[in-house]
Amino acid sequence: MRRAMWMPHTPGVGRPIFAKPHQVRQRRSIAEMRCTVCGEKAPEGDRWWFQLGEVREGWFMTTEAPVHRRCADFALTVCPHLRGQEDRLEPMPGGFSILSSLIGGPAVERDFGFTIRPGERVIGALKIAWKEKFMRRAV
Repeated sequence: MRRAMWMPHTPGVGRPIFAKPHQVRQRRSIAEMRCTVCGEKAPEGDRWWFQLGEVREGWFMTTEAPVHRRCADFALTVCPHLRGQEDRLEPMPGGFSILSSLIGGPAVERDFGFTIRPGERVIGALKIAWKEKFMRRAV
């Protein structure tokens, strides 16, 4: 049996759950470099990020999709997760890779109500990643 994480896909319906984007929107935003706020393409000249992420196995990784500058300014006023993060906003660097991630662990059990057994492969969010040695430390 193959398992999948799923959630209803009803764009424009409901309220945003800040810092927990819809899986389809998150994956599409990263795969197509779409602004995570408005959903439109984020061209290279207007692609920003908040330097949120972590270093793992020599890569700096983030599940945060890019944003337009105008949308970033709006997000700073409405998203509790981003309040006070103005100093972290900067143009998104190039030279990244897009990675898929496997999910599991306590967060899945807490958020979705089931446990992924060892050996089961369930695809989760996409990640944007840069080799750590090419990134200045985002702290």
